[in-house]
Amino acid sequence: MSTSTSTPQNPLKAIRRVVTTHDEQGQAKVWMDEEVDNKSPPGFSDGVSFGLAWVTDSSPADCQTTVDGKDLPIGELSSEKGSVVRYVDMPPKHVSPMHRTISLDYGFVIFGELELVLPDGSRTLCKQGDVVVQRGTDHQWVNASETEWARMVYVLLPAKPVVIDGKELPAKSIH
Repeated sequence: MSTSTSTPQNPLKAIRRVVTTHDEQGQAKVWMDEEVDNKSPPGFSDGVSFGLAWVTDSSPADCQTTVDGKDLPIGELSSEKGSVVRYVDMPPKHVSPMHRTISLDYGFVIFGELELVLPDGSRTLCKQGDVVVQRGTDHQWVNASETEWARMVYVLLPAKPVVIDGKELPAKSIH
């Protein structure tokens, strides 16, 4: 978590979500077409923001629900029962806390570059177009750029806890 005192202005284009459904005759139609609301999580003052595009509360998902997925409850970052689709915008010099979710996460870099940092200190540079498959491991994200923002989209799916030597590895909060 960065301790910067001024919040930089996010220059990235607003995220648009288009959600489809069916009409009464079974024809496909657009149900929602709107911008995703980006919010800074509590405790972060450097401009990092999260945008929640969709959540499901079961697997397999109910594609006939009339509930807007962004309104479904989740845990801190993931859902124990269904999927989460989230965008994260990270300002220059942002360093996330080391954290772990009990989920299988697909993280796509869609703008900028980020370093994936593991507890052993190893760093892997992830560039636009790369995907990181996060399988319940401790990790943090670093935007090492002095000037460029970065954006990732994550698809988080429920997973069994990782068990090492008979002990479950717990989730670790970003706060």
